Amino acid sequence: MTAAPKTGTAPTPERTAETIRAIDDFYRRADELYRQTAWRMGLPDCAFDILYALMEEDGLTQKQLCERGFSSKQTVHSSVKRLQAKGLIALRGDSPRTMRAFLTERGRSEYAEPIRAVLAAERDAVAIFSDEEQRWLTGAMERYIDALDTRLSALSFR
Repeated sequence: MTAAPKTGTAPTPERTAETIRAIDDFYRRADELYRQTAWRMGLPDCAFDILYALMEEDGLTQKQLCERGFSSKQTVHSSVKRLQAKGLIALRGDSPRTMRAFLTERGRSEYAEPIRAVLAAERDAVAIFSDEEQRWLTGAMERYIDALDTRLSALSFR
C-alpha cells in the first residue's frame, strides 16, 4: 500500500472520476464476493447476512438486522420468516417491536463453522495491512463516508 497522500493538492477532475469509479467497483466486487459465498452455502444474500449477524451477536431485533445487512425491512422480515420456518432461528419477545432473533441449535450446527470461516477470511484479508495501513484505510473511508453524507444530505430534489 502506498503512503498516505500529502494533503493540500487538489486532484484533477479526471482523477476524481477515476477514484469514484474505483470506489464503486470495490463495493460491487465485495458485494459479489459475499453473494457468491452465500450462494455456495446454499443461502440467499439476506439469509446469509442474518445468520452472519447473529453469529457475531445473537438476539438482534429485525431493525438491527436491517442495519447490519443493508436490507429493507420487508426483505429482512421475509428472510426471518423463512429461516424460522426452517428451524434455523427463533424469535423471542413480548411484542413485534421487542422480538429478537436467536440462532437455534440447528442453525448453529449447520452454519456456525462456515460463518466462522468467513469471519476468519475477513480477518486474514485485513491482516495483509500493517497496523498503520489499517488505521489509514479506515480513517480515509470514514472521511469519505462523512463527506459523502454531508453532500448528499444537502441535496434537495423538489
